[in-house]
Formats: sequence, structure tokens, C-alpha cells
Amino acid sequence: MKHESNVDVAVDCRSLLGEGVTWDANSDTLLWLDIDQRLFHRLHTDGRHESTPLERTTSVVVPRRGGGFLAVAGLDVVAMDERGRFGAVIATLPPDGDGRANDGRCDPQGRLWVGTVDRSDARRAGLFRVDDSGDIVRVLSDRALSNGIDWSPDGRRCYHADSLLRRIDVVLLDEGGLIREVREFARFTAMPDGLSVDEEGGVWVALWDGGAVQRFDPDGRLDRTLPVPGGWITSCAFGGAELRTLYITTARADLDPDALGRHPHAGSLFAVDVDVAGRGYTPFGSPT
Repeated sequence: MKHESNVDVAVDCRSLLGEGVTWDANSDTLLWLDIDQRLFHRLHTDGRHESTPLERTTSVVVPRRGGGFLAVAGLDVVAMDERGRFGAVIATLPPDGDGRANDGRCDPQGRLWVGTVDRSDARRAGLFRVDDSGDIVRVLSDRALSNGIDWSPDGRRCYHADSLLRRIDVVLLDEGGLIREVREFARFTAMPDGLSVDEEGGVWVALWDGGAVQRFDPDGRLDRTLPVPGGWITSCAFGGAELRTLYITTARADLDPDALGRHPHAGSLFAVDVDVAGRGYTPFGSPT
């Protein structure tokens, strides 16, 4: 197993809760959020960094086919323009549990998969699929804190983290991306948060309270650990011209003074060049 430590600060933004990082191939721009401060961040290939205030607390922003973005604010799945202004509500997720959504990403068919949260131990949260017509399908039940999600390069496997259950499941899919079977992929002592899959099928997992990102091979074997000096480690995504830079979001909310002293850049965006490329991310919307 490899242990690597060449992780650098890419943007010293020091978010309270940095999350939801993804790569917009259409504009060659990295996107991420500071959920608690209601900020939408963008990092351009020329190094220019922009942050845009949002009118609502937002947990997901993904590119939309044809331009603009799709956001998840509270339980609403809503159109969003380049200035961060919200438009039409496309769908509203069920309010069971804490009444809010968490992480999400689009499947290879351009449908948004997004999960909800229930911290009560009743596990009323779920994972939902939303298409561009606004139809909602509950694809997984019995969830607690639905989190990172991504697909294998062939689209036949979906990996889904539940932070409170401390596990990642692999969802086996048919040719249309519909569920055939759900299996446990990996268990953790730390809390798994966001995740991304590379072109070889490796699963990179941000460990919220584990101080690192770990890579698992497609069989669920741990083969790499990247220590990250960022406080809470929240999510990761591949970006850059060849998708060979792994970007990592972090958080500083509720860190005590000692922890902030050890991790002065907590909440920033970190980056590390790796020896395998990402598989890319699909924008929202049907390709036909």
C-alpha cells in the first residue's frame, strides 16, 4: 500500500464546510461549495478563483447540459445560472429525516442521484434519482447520512457512501443504469464522505475524521493513503486538462483552537497530482 504526502494548498479559501467538488469539462473549471457560508467557488485553468454568494444553503452544484448549473438547495432541485441565481424548481425531495439533502452527482445517463440525511437512528433517509423531467425515484432506502457517489468507468457499478453507517456500498446496475443488486464494498472506522472513481475503477474516498483520502481497488482492497492537512476531509474529484490532479475539499467548522493550530489551512482546497486519471463527470440532462 502506498502512503503519499505531497498534497498542496490549491486555494486558501478556508471554508467552514467545503464540499461537493467536481470538474466542469465544458468550461475547464473546478466547482465546489462552502455550504455553511453559502458560497459557490470556481477555479479556472489560468489560476483565477471566483466565489459567488448564494441565496440559499446549497449542498450540490453540477453542470447542466447546454449551460448553467443544477443545484440542490434544502430539498429543492433547482436550476442555477452563472451568477448563482436560482430559477425554476425541477423537483423537491421527500422531507423524511432531517429535511435536507446532502451529496449528489449525475450518472452516465445524465440523471442526478442525490441523498438525504436522518441523524435520528431511524434511517429514514434515502438515495434518489432525478431526471430532467423532474421525476423522482427512490433508489435506496434505509440510509442515515447519504454521502459520496460515483460510477465505474463502464457505468455498471455505482459506489455510495453512508457516513453514519461508516460504509460504502456498491450498486450493481443494468445497461440502463437501473439497480440489479446492492453489496457492501468497504467498511471504515473513520467516516467516509465524498468519493470519486478513476479510469481504472479505483475508488478514492475522503475520510471526514480520518485526515486523509484513501484509494480502494475495484475489489475493495485498500492500496493508497494520501494524508491531507485540512482539518475535516470532505470530498475529492479529478480535474485539470488530463484529469490527473486530485482536488480535495476540507472544512474547519467546529475545530478547536489546538486543531486549527495544527491545521492552519483547514477548510481550503488541496490538490495533488496522481498517476491515474479520473473518468470525468457527466452533466445533468439527457444526452438525446
